Amino acid sequence: MNEDSYREDMRRLLTPRWLAWHAFAVIAALVMVRLGLWQWHRSEATHSAQNLGYALQWPAFAIFAIVVWFRVCRDAVKGPPEARPVRVRSPRPEPAAAVVPVTDEEDPELAAYNRYLARLHEDQQ
Repeated sequence: MNEDSYREDMRRLLTPRWLAWHAFAVIAALVMVRLGLWQWHRSEATHSAQNLGYALQWPAFAIFAIVVWFRVCRDAVKGPPEARPVRVRSPRPEPAAAVVPVTDEEDPELAAYNRYLARLHEDQQ
């Protein structure tokens, strides 16, 4: 990636629309941290385990929001998925055939089941 391409990608994140989204993400994270502090103070005042749990959850939500926002920005800089190279998977190998066929004398139930599976396999092809 050359420097001009990088600058162009960063300019995309500095448009007014993106700046508004950046501000929203920062404000949302700060509100979540503030809610966590408020719950912490409530848990100290009431000695409530529920408030303590919420006090620990709000900062976790803020971290999650920051990680998601980072990924959204990263994906916006990378470009649309159509522009990215696609990995081609190799075809699945054919399953191995049974080494020894089972006859009706050995196990009639297993032989009938094998015939049923062979018929299903033929119907799919």
